Amino acid sequence: MGRVCFALLLAALFVGCKTPSIEGNRPVAKRIVWVGVDGFGAQWIPWDVMPNLTKLKGEGLFAVGRDCFPTSSGINWATAMFGTVVEIHGYRNWNSKKPDVPAFEVTDRGIPPCIFHEIKRQDPSAYTVSVYNWDGIGFVHATNEIDYVRYFSEGSLERRDDDALAACLEQLKEHQSKLTFLYQHLPDCYGHKSGWGSPEFTNACIHVDQNLGKLVKGLEEMGLREDTVILLVADHGGEGKKHGMPLLCCFEIPFLVSGPAVKRGFRLREPVLLADTAPTIADLLGYTVPETWRGRPAVVPK
Repeated sequence: MGRVCFALLLAALFVGCKTPSIEGNRPVAKRIVWVGVDGFGAQWIPWDVMPNLTKLKGEGLFAVGRDCFPTSSGINWATAMFGTVVEIHGYRNWNSKKPDVPAFEVTDRGIPPCIFHEIKRQDPSAYTVSVYNWDGIGFVHATNEIDYVRYFSEGSLERRDDDALAACLEQLKEHQSKLTFLYQHLPDCYGHKSGWGSPEFTNACIHVDQNLGKLVKGLEEMGLREDTVILLVADHGGEGKKHGMPLLCCFEIPFLVSGPAVKRGFRLREPVLLADTAPTIADLLGYTVPETWRGRPAVVPK
């Protein structure tokens, strides 16, 4: 009997002294707006003309992270969505519509479990949103398990980004969605058209910055900013009018987690990888990170 009591006492002490789990059970935010900016390489960010992004950086945690090779869109958005590496998710081409080699684990849709799948599996009542204007995004997440999915394909490139933002704000206002993915395409489009670092590319970045300002203003007007985290990442950078090469200007990406909730008492664990995106989202919202994900939550207590 004495041994049993002693064992129970040790167990109680262990639980009482346990540090916060990096695999959920530690909700930091009520909701997350995940802003994915295509082609927005860290080395090409024109900070001096991006006041809204600069403010978000000052109100949160920022690091220069790394994507995976090759530095192309489909592969790296898959890496972010699935929270794991190419060797496990199996997407190998810039615009893969399904795993090119068998994924380690697949859902009934034939793709690996993405962040939207995991949120729905662990919390069926959670309302989720994805709005984007590049069709490749639709191939790397569970569109059948997202409550509101909208692909914008009409109008100018600028209008498509603006329409995605408007839909994002509308869904936040109506449903206060748990996770909202907002995709912005302009930097990649003008990188290919005019070159990374060109005046046209810079103007595209300014347009993204203006939309970030509208996003924050919308959250404030809805009374949601205090308990909302904005997470911003890119999939790659570029060199000249191309990307996909093993160059740092293609490989390095911004990893920004911003909001009052993370500014107090947390830090980013570096190095940060793009595969850490989904685990970070899951952990901040209090969900368990699946074992098959090889990324890890990047936001940890100080």
